[in-house]
Amino acid sequence: MVGAVIVSGGKGSRMGADVPKQYLDLEGVPVLARTLTAFCDMEFIDNIVLVLPKDEWETFKSLPHSFGKEIHLAAGGPRRQDSVRSGLKALDSLQSGGIAVIHDGARPLVTEGIVREGVELCKVHGASACGMKPKDTIKVRGEDGFSRETLNRDSLFSVQTPQVFGLQKILKAHEELEASGEEVTDDTAAYEKFTGRVYLYEGSYENIKITTPEDMAVAEAIISRRKAKG
Repeated sequence: MVGAVIVSGGKGSRMGADVPKQYLDLEGVPVLARTLTAFCDMEFIDNIVLVLPKDEWETFKSLPHSFGKEIHLAAGGPRRQDSVRSGLKALDSLQSGGIAVIHDGARPLVTEGIVREGVELCKVHGASACGMKPKDTIKVRGEDGFSRETLNRDSLFSVQTPQVFGLQKILKAHEELEASGEEVTDDTAAYEKFTGRVYLYEGSYENIKITTPEDMAVAEAIISRRKAKG
């Protein structure tokens, strides 16, 4: 079985809005609803767990939006890794094994092709994550503010979500992470620290994470272009 854990706990402080960014209107549909609808439309996704702060559950339930699959709720924690662990435990209670697709609730433009490829690569390599080569030159900035070195873009990879793992292995990695007291920025780091290597594959520059007002404008343009293509 293949289950999705959608993590949505950001407050959107950089957005400057009165509501969390996941509830902002994106071309007539809340950002989070767009993300969930994308996964509901994927036939190969058997279960969907949405991780939200407990105080947002009623807000989510009151959204005037229906989904094609049941959305199971799990309580978010103080850190992203705590929220992911909560979501993985909830998914484990639903399917007890199989594959876990972990995705940001604020990445509403993910495509079925990107998720499907991640699942297939996970079956082959044990774990996979999508991303893209950086467009800009990347510098290492010293504490004095001056450039220390220029990194080779050909060996750099800007990681996105989905990130896909065997459910039992990524859950065990997160439980070991909790026991260690360490912090990581994403799930590939947890997996690499306690389990093994992660295969990286090409995602899309359109698979953006909504963080700032500028991101909303870009997302609207991408949606309009997709509609025009039919």
